Amino acid sequence: MTWLSLVTTVTLVTGFAGMAVLHLLGLSLRAQDGRTTKQSWNRRMLGAGICAAGAAIVIPFLALGLPKALFFGFAWLALGILGAGMFASRVPTRLLTMLLFLTAALFAIVTLPRSRGTLDAVCVFVVFGLVLAKVTRVAIRKADAQRQFG
Repeated sequence: MTWLSLVTTVTLVTGFAGMAVLHLLGLSLRAQDGRTTKQSWNRRMLGAGICAAGAAIVIPFLALGLPKALFFGFAWLALGILGAGMFASRVPTRLLTMLLFLTAALFAIVTLPRSRGTLDAVCVFVVFGLVLAKVTRVAIRKADAQRQFG
């Protein structure tokens, strides 16, 4: 296992764990709808999610240097925007955030050096990002339906 693949693996695991926690926090806040009694739990989730997502951005800068790490930072920023866009009520906003995420992935594929591991990492990132966005959107719809009819 090369140094780049090790850094990529650690970054993907910590980053997606952080993004999942932040998405769960968003779902929790949307379901609570202002009448929250779990403020300390929400702060803990926010802290854990930000620490993990921040580590996913900082680790490549420390381990790989500036040029390679910029791709990681750009990708996590695009995934964060995609996650936030899934909470939008308007369909065009959700579609635009999805296009931004896929554009970032295309940019990474075109500009990164040609190697099998790089392509695999970008594909894993895109697939997990889209699955996380879809799961978030389905959970939002379910929470809204329960609040409206239940």
